Amino acid sequence: MKVKAAFMKTCKDVVLRQVELPEPEPLEVTLKVDACGICGADVMTASDGKDDYGPFGHEIAATVAKTGSAVTDLKPGQKVVLDSATACGACDACKDAQQELCTRVTSYMQKGYFGFADHMISPRISCVPYEGMPADVASLAEPLGVAIDMHRLAEIKVGSHVLVCGLGPIGLMALRLAKLSGASRIYGADLSSAKARLEVARQFGADEIIEVDRTPLNTYKFAQKPDRFMVSSPPQTMAPLFNIAAKGTIFSFIGIKFGQGAMISFDANEFHFKKLQLRASYASPAMMTPFAVRLLQNREIDGAALISHRFKLDQIQQAMHTASFDTANAVKVIVVND
Repeated sequence: MKVKAAFMKTCKDVVLRQVELPEPEPLEVTLKVDACGICGADVMTASDGKDDYGPFGHEIAATVAKTGSAVTDLKPGQKVVLDSATACGACDACKDAQQELCTRVTSYMQKGYFGFADHMISPRISCVPYEGMPADVASLAEPLGVAIDMHRLAEIKVGSHVLVCGLGPIGLMALRLAKLSGASRIYGADLSSAKARLEVARQFGADEIIEVDRTPLNTYKFAQKPDRFMVSSPPQTMAPLFNIAAKGTIFSFIGIKFGQGAMISFDANEFHFKKLQLRASYASPAMMTPFAVRLLQNREIDGAALISHRFKLDQIQQAMHTASFDTANAVKVIVVND
């Protein structure tokens, strides 16, 4: 089966190719991709550049087109979203009820199939059925699962004072989860140029917005020092946050950068004596996709409010350019297939 798929080298060098899609193996399904979102990690990878073209796209909503011979619980025509990686269920960590530490994750990526395509193949175990919402909104289930993990690790409670650093889609959904958790005060922090994202943060429940290029966080007058931080901004933004945190603060962190920008340097004594906790959030394998689907279905997370741009697969180059460079207007950019 010939299908169309996107391959990226840099954010300015994305091409469409015709590739051969094989028949699904017994425990796999062939999917018609309905929608796939551009992730911040896609933008970062594209900005750094690759040595060669590679397929990409992991925020996927799709329709089952064909099932492998051993798949009995999915049918053609059924709507699904995909875990980007799924716990195997058989390794020691999975058997010890620590699926998030699975050592043998399963993913469509292992066979080179990704979401910026008109069709792809996925393991059945990675498919989570959904209904009752548009495909573009459903594709947010994967990044929402990341936000759920960041929120879970932050242990936000009624009365918490929360600072969300980095108001991309994941940060915005995490901010909304903090609001649903009963936080007393929520601060959203990002650059003043991210106008659309700052506005969504207000809609999602931020009590105060901090434009960090105009008001550095160490000069901001907090009514009370934040005791919970959810950070999706780059690693170099982390160390200064320790200075403004309350004693006993929990930091949940998913910011990524490669090369020199990956390093964080801080005063370990201050970290120790303030009893701070830094927790790495890495939602692989994905653990909360059905919960994410329910939050989107019930509109406790308003997915439509996050989607700023929609493009067709043939417009993937324009979609990547918008996600990478339109900092004022881009929130979540989605590629949709009719």
